[in-house]
Amino acid sequence: MPEKIIAFAGKGGSGKTTLAAMTLRQLLRGGVRPVLAVDADPNATLGLTLGVGPGGTIADLRDRMGEAAQDATAIPKTRLMDQWLAELLVEEPGFDMLTMGRPEGPKCYCYVNGLLRRYLSLLRTNYACVIVDCEAGMEYLSRLVIDEVRTLVLVAEPTPVGLTTVRRISELADSLDLHIRRRVLAINKVGQYGPAPAPPELPGVAHVVEVPFDADLARRCAAGEPVDDAAGFDARAAIEALADHCMAPSGLHESATPLKEQT
Repeated sequence: MPEKIIAFAGKGGSGKTTLAAMTLRQLLRGGVRPVLAVDADPNATLGLTLGVGPGGTIADLRDRMGEAAQDATAIPKTRLMDQWLAELLVEEPGFDMLTMGRPEGPKCYCYVNGLLRRYLSLLRTNYACVIVDCEAGMEYLSRLVIDEVRTLVLVAEPTPVGLTTVRRISELADSLDLHIRRRVLAINKVGQYGPAPAPPELPGVAHVVEVPFDADLARRCAAGEPVDDAAGFDARAAIEALADHCMAPSGLHESATPLKEQT
């Protein structure tokens, strides 16, 4: 089965979480469901951006499971992991939410991580698409043994610093044991700081999408309000284009029909 992971990466403040949430909403409007949203940023805000209530995190579960591994109980550890992980999934109309939490600490979690990788490998087969909101780096993807990413969305503000950062993130992705089939550069908040600089030439980038600065999205972000179907009207056309690129024939769908034209 082909992988169906869309990973969003960019430095803090670039708007990657907002674009991930907007893309998820666009996929749902286009009939792509169910979607699994994975917040892999230790500064977890994807749930807040989507209006999803707080739940437990896999990091908390890792500690819990580490303690259970030392207990000689009759309950198989794989059954415990499946049960506890299922409790972490927050179910919303059209999508489920899973929050990773903080990275591993000083303890040894080799056994627990093995169970976690098994579960996530099985879990994502249940979804039409998986959206991952990454931390600034991309090491979390390799920790999760997500070894094939259909679309890596590199999110940058329209500044020299922002564009330099995504170049470094793209290079970091090359250094990891990941197979990335497509890369899309999303230049966010275009117009906020004046004309956007020319996008850099990044190896493997198939498309560049310029997302205009959207006052509604900025207000929602500042107020902690969720990104719902009424959000971001000024950015909507660019988000539709971004979703189309993520779901193009060589990506997730085998049909060439643009997402916004699907019924």
